[in-house]
Amino acid sequence: MKTEELILLLKEVMNVWHTGTRPGNDGNQGNTLEDLLGVEENNISLPDLGGVFELKTQKKESNALITLMHSEPTIPKTAVPKLCIALGWPHKKAGSKYPDDEMSFRSTTSGNRYSTRGFKIRADDKNLELLFSPNHVAEDSVDKSGAYATYGEWLESLNQREIHYSDVLPVKYDMKILEQKIREKLDKTVLVLCKTKRCPDTNAKLFFYDEAFILTGLKHNKLVELFNSGGLYLDFDARTRHNHGTKIRIQRKNLADLFENSIVLE
Repeated sequence: MKTEELILLLKEVMNVWHTGTRPGNDGNQGNTLEDLLGVEENNISLPDLGGVFELKTQKKESNALITLMHSEPTIPKTAVPKLCIALGWPHKKAGSKYPDDEMSFRSTTSGNRYSTRGFKIRADDKNLELLFSPNHVAEDSVDKSGAYATYGEWLESLNQREIHYSDVLPVKYDMKILEQKIREKLDKTVLVLCKTKRCPDTNAKLFFYDEAFILTGLKHNKLVELFNSGGLYLDFDARTRHNHGTKIRIQRKNLADLFENSIVLE
């Protein structure tokens, strides 16, 4: 698919209210746009539109991070299950929906500050690493997971784990391999913003796509800078017996910084 073709497709669906095509789906604005543009659903790592353009959507009122792609760390092997054991906390449904020993590990982690649990990422030309600093744990703060009274109690529990975190960390990505994956997936990316409302008669969700950014020419040299400055995030979301996928995520305001060229449609 050429850029000119994409522009024509987008202009056909923009600035008109559309009824959601997949009711009940939290990502309905994205699914609806995919259906309007004729994108076939797939789970492969190629870009969405004709294998050329990667499609991203977001509600204009949303401040959520945009997921760029899923990618698992390569060092050590099976890193995420080990993180659940060494640094996780009891899952809120352990003993009910899941077995008694089910653990959770969730962390949206940036490079410009430590999280309340003491996690941070660091990037250079060779590696992207997940780090843990016990000295930066907010020990007196209430544990929002509810598994422990405070993060300090969670920290104390780490020395009694089957696997100690020092035997797992740092968890790493090979930066060259990660850059290649990001380039293959995102070198040509389209971000479409939409307004939402409910139909007064049917209560169906409606979408109004009114702004699109066609971004091309990924700046691979910006990845390290954005990981370290807090523009790009590493997002873990796993439990003992299921990994929901580790994600590379970005703030909307930083997305254009990753690309050489930008075309704006309104």
